[in-house]
Amino acid sequence: MKRLTLVILTAISLLLLTGCNPNTLMNQQLDPKLPKLNNVKAVASNTSVAFEWQPVASLGLDGINIYRTEKNQYTNSPIKELTKVGTVTNRFASHYVDTGLAQDSIYTYTFTTVKDGYESVHGQVLEVRTLPEFEAVTFFQAYQKAANTIKLIWRPHTDQRVKMYKIEKSIDSGQWKWIGTVENRMMSEYIDTYVAPGSSYTYRVIAVGFDDSVSKKSDVITIYAR
Repeated sequence: MKRLTLVILTAISLLLLTGCNPNTLMNQQLDPKLPKLNNVKAVASNTSVAFEWQPVASLGLDGINIYRTEKNQYTNSPIKELTKVGTVTNRFASHYVDTGLAQDSIYTYTFTTVKDGYESVHGQVLEVRTLPEFEAVTFFQAYQKAANTIKLIWRPHTDQRVKMYKIEKSIDSGQWKWIGTVENRMMSEYIDTYVAPGSSYTYRVIAVGFDDSVSKKSDVITIYAR
C-alpha cells in the first residue's frame, strides 16, 4: 500500500525550485548528507507520467523514492502532503511510470535518494499536467427500429488509442447510466433492447483508451419511444 508521508519542503530548494514558502523535509530515516536527485525529466500522457534520470549507482546509492501530491492540491496548500507512490530499488534503473492518474490534472512530484535504509532530503520538484480528454466520436445517430429497440450508430473514432466505447443512457431526463460497451474501435453500433413505449431515451457515447483515458462525451440524442 502507498504510505502517506508529510513532506515540508526545505528552504533553499523551495526558493530555487518552487518559489513557495520555505520548509524542511521530515522523514523518520532522514540523512541530509545523502546526495539529492535532480535533473529528472517527465513526460505526461492522459493517465500516467513517465520519469527519467541518470542512474544513481555511480553515487554509491541504492535507489530512489518517488512522492506525489493528490491532483491539483500543490499550489493552494502551504504544507504539502505527499504520497510515496514508488520505490526504485535497483541502483542501475533510470525510469519510472506513475499510472492511474486523472486526466487534465496537475500533480507535483519530488524525489529522494536511498542508501542503507536512509533517504535524502527531497531533490527536484516537478509540477506535471496530464493530457486532457481527446475528441468525441462524431456522426452519432439513433433510430427506433421496433417498439422495444433503439439502434445507435456513430463514426469509428480515428484515434488508434481507442480500445472501446461506453454507452450511457438517461430515461425521461433521469440519471445517466452506463448500459453497455462496444469492444472494438472499428465497431460503431449498439442496439438497446430495453426500451418501452411512452418514455424518452437519451443517449451519449464515450470512447475509452487502452490506458483507460476517455474522450469528450458525444452529442446527446433523444428519442421518444412509441
